[in-house]
Amino acid sequence: MASLLISIGALVVSTVALVWQFISWLRTGPVIQVKTHLAIPVIGGEMSPEDFLAVNATNRGRSPATITGWGLLLPGGATTAATSAPLPGVEPLPFRIDPFAETSWYISDAEIDHICQARGCSRSDIRPFVIVSGQGRKTGKRLR
Repeated sequence: MASLLISIGALVVSTVALVWQFISWLRTGPVIQVKTHLAIPVIGGEMSPEDFLAVNATNRGRSPATITGWGLLLPGGATTAATSAPLPGVEPLPFRIDPFAETSWYISDAEIDHICQARGCSRSDIRPFVIVSGQGRKTGKRLR
């Protein structure tokens, strides 16, 4: 009976160790997450009269990655290649994002509305994405 309990305990411990190793292996390379948020830039101490959407890329992995492009994914698989608004602190592409670092690029709300009007879609149909060298496109959640 004691040997059975010891065997079950060893099985549980080895299963936990195996799961932990698998999770660690998944985090070994770059893990890019894409999110968006509303941005109202302050330039020279003054708030911008224009609202922007920030497309934020965060590297939650243990290796650096190179982001070569970003844009918006439209309904039907069409994409827009976006160029960031010329705001202070915006990184040029390609950009190397280190482990546990983040960076953002910006597009004006007026430009998003123009895209939606031209394509006949709503903002909730659009998803942001970044292109990671060697990994392809990483897509975020739909806009609100």
